[in-house]
Amino acid sequence: MRNNILAFTAIFFIWLSFNACRDANKAKSFEQMADRIQTYYIKDSRVDRLEIRHKSTFKGLLVEGYTTVREAYDSVQTVLSEGGFVVTHNNFRLLPDAELLEGKTAGIINVSVANLRSKPGHSQELATQALLGTPIQVLDVKDGWYLVRTPDRYLAWLEPGAFVAMRPQEAARWLESDLSIFTDQPTELVASAGTDDVVTDLVPGNLVRDGQGEAQEERINVSLPDGENGWVATATLSGLQGWIVPEGLEAENLLSTAYGLKGRPYLWGGTSSKGMDCSGFTKMSFYLNGYVIPRDASQQVHAGDEVELTADFGNLQPGDLLFFGRYRADGSEKITHVGFYTGEGRFLHSGADNGRIKEQSLRPEEEDFAEHRLKSLLRARRLQPGTKGVVPVGEAFGALLE
Repeated sequence: MRNNILAFTAIFFIWLSFNACRDANKAKSFEQMADRIQTYYIKDSRVDRLEIRHKSTFKGLLVEGYTTVREAYDSVQTVLSEGGFVVTHNNFRLLPDAELLEGKTAGIINVSVANLRSKPGHSQELATQALLGTPIQVLDVKDGWYLVRTPDRYLAWLEPGAFVAMRPQEAARWLESDLSIFTDQPTELVASAGTDDVVTDLVPGNLVRDGQGEAQEERINVSLPDGENGWVATATLSGLQGWIVPEGLEAENLLSTAYGLKGRPYLWGGTSSKGMDCSGFTKMSFYLNGYVIPRDASQQVHAGDEVELTADFGNLQPGDLLFFGRYRADGSEKITHVGFYTGEGRFLHSGADNGRIKEQSLRPEEEDFAEHRLKSLLRARRLQPGTKGVVPVGEAFGALLE
């Protein structure tokens, strides 16, 4: 009897070892195929994602995760169904997850400046910002935070109090209503004319809807995306014609906007007049002129057209973007900073080392010469309407709601 038990035990462990090896090989095979799919479809995780988790059991594979790319989703599902795998749990999702979000896959920012995080949670890194009245695409929800896409295609997490969740057609109606853009210095929207009962603050680039009340003493009634009303000086608002569908962009106007932001504080992840990082500053300057460009410096360097750098800066024009960084060990470039060329060897930028937006020189003979910037200058690009990555605001808004 004892010999039979020992024999059975030995056979069982041989079977267990064989199946464990087989399961491990299957899991490894799936992992390799998932990695290939991710490498092929996800070129920049800041604008598209594929996250997949899997576990091998005796019964088969357990698969969870998501992607924002339809072709990647289809490829993963094909591998799971036709790759010889036994799948006991498949919760790999294509975002936006309309069922989970109850159809509300769009939203409108409802605070003057919304802070978007790299991961769910208020203590997480500030990734970017979005302005009042701006549409967003809502993709997923986790731990009470929402994964959203901004008009520059950037992905980040946002708390629910900062936006009004809507169905895409509702968000489209908001954008098609009588909107105005706030263009003045930061101010406050008050509950009634002549009082200091603040509804919200307003910063350049905020969008509000014309309210129902008649203008009073050079003040006008406007409403927010959630329907709350307030009063603001009429002169601080402009119509959207010429902004949401701009006819062109003059370098003089672009730099005028950029100089208007001079002195604002540096803020990592900031893209508003409350504080900006280097690429947030260049992005905001274009945005206030009716164009959306990529979010980060390492993305902006691929927009527009290349301008050859020379020792005398002779090929550059005011308004061109200058890119700074270093070379990695493998010889590739790592872009870490961006600013506007303003002419005569000078540039305007938001640098952490300066603490605020400041103009400096790239010429050693100048008193405000920034030596480390000259040494790290790698590229220059000219971003104009019609060139790669320079998208009219209205087009960028519409793409989120398709």
